[in-house]
Amino acid sequence: MLLAAEAQKLPPLRISFWSSLLWIRNFWITAWQTPPGTLPRHLAELRTNLATLILPERRSERRYPRHVKIKMSNFPRNRGKRGPSKPPSEPQETP
Repeated sequence: MLLAAEAQKLPPLRISFWSSLLWIRNFWITAWQTPPGTLPRHLAELRTNLATLILPERRSERRYPRHVKIKMSNFPRNRGKRGPSKPPSEPQETP
């Protein structure tokens, strides 16, 4: 990644790490099958392929500001003892 970034005169952080990791991993998996004389040519191809993974410059400001999400609980809230659910009946008069 560093050599590919230096060839493009960019900082190494501008090359996609995940994609380049996949390219390099794939290269090392298949490198044992190639003849030793062709390895330098394959490494040069790998560097040119890594140069295609250039990321755009980072934005200085966020498009949307960050927000803190409210954590929802799986348990019911205890709001204390509540009164009866139906209104009390009218008091009956005693004779």
